Amino acid sequence: MKFGVFLPNGSNGWVISEAVLPYAPTYKHLKAIVLEAENHGLTFALPMIKFKGFGGSTGFWDHCMEPFTLVGALAAETKTLNFIPTVALLALHPAYTARMMATLCNISQGRMGLNVVTGWNAPEYEQMDLWPGAAFYESRYEFASEYLSILNDLWATGKSNRKSKFWNLNDCYCLPMPDYPIPIVSAGQSPAGVEFCGQHADQRLVIGQPKVLDQLALRKKSGAGSKYQTYILLHMIIETTDEKAKHVGEEIIRKADKVAIANMISSAQLDSNKGGSSEGVQISLDRPLEEGNSAFTAIPVIYGSPATVAMKLDTMAEKTGADGFIFSWNDFEVGIRAFGQEVLPRLTCT
Repeated sequence: MKFGVFLPNGSNGWVISEAVLPYAPTYKHLKAIVLEAENHGLTFALPMIKFKGFGGSTGFWDHCMEPFTLVGALAAETKTLNFIPTVALLALHPAYTARMMATLCNISQGRMGLNVVTGWNAPEYEQMDLWPGAAFYESRYEFASEYLSILNDLWATGKSNRKSKFWNLNDCYCLPMPDYPIPIVSAGQSPAGVEFCGQHADQRLVIGQPKVLDQLALRKKSGAGSKYQTYILLHMIIETTDEKAKHVGEEIIRKADKVAIANMISSAQLDSNKGGSSEGVQISLDRPLEEGNSAFTAIPVIYGSPATVAMKLDTMAEKTGADGFIFSWNDFEVGIRAFGQEVLPRLTCT
């Protein structure tokens, strides 16, 4: 069982609420987080990418540190932690991504994976004149498949001549090649996204909503295997009692930054790809903590005393057969420390 941290390299991490003091990402803070994670037995860290935030009173995600340069520096500060930078496919040519990842993989001695994001937030890319148009919503996983094929060509042979409706490469080189395998990670949630994971991903991130956990449980019960490992995404609140943890979570919902959330939902409504992450954002306004309220960027919250959180994680792991979890926290350093010292020793799923 592996445990990871969803790094807060965007403003305010994963909480859209005035109940948590707004903060901009800094290298000092992120370095402290990954050192804490490595010290307490977590195995990987994943930074996202956002080119335009959602504003509001908290300035949510208005600042975002670029993930590739970030993990290059963080890898030099750590010894065992793995890093999974996020590539926004529309923003980087695959030959450039292939070269960056080969370099990062080699200097970190294989402690790198790649999180692939097709992109659903049109305004983010329109500001850079990179948005292909509304038709991209329907073709984005076809685009992503071609992108991954080019990466695989370059990493395996150092060269690609791939030609398709999206690319026309002529003797395209990428040397040196990576000395270690580079796992592909995807958080595809829609039917098209799940199919993409089945074709290309080594690891799939799933948002830990009850219906998703039920689907994983059915797959486990049926004995149906999959090509990829499954990691469940949750936000964690650990307090001395279950009641206090619930109160903290509900206070975050009560003081939600409604302007930032409205801006996020407005962008998500443009996405015609049903059943995906953007749809989850749209319908999360009134959800309870466990189902992923908008104040937590639609990430379900696992909360309670250390004993309760450990029990919930063990139950979830047994039910779903998941290979691991990835967490966010209100205060990452404090949360990771509490997880490592008070929750991890109580777990049986490890």
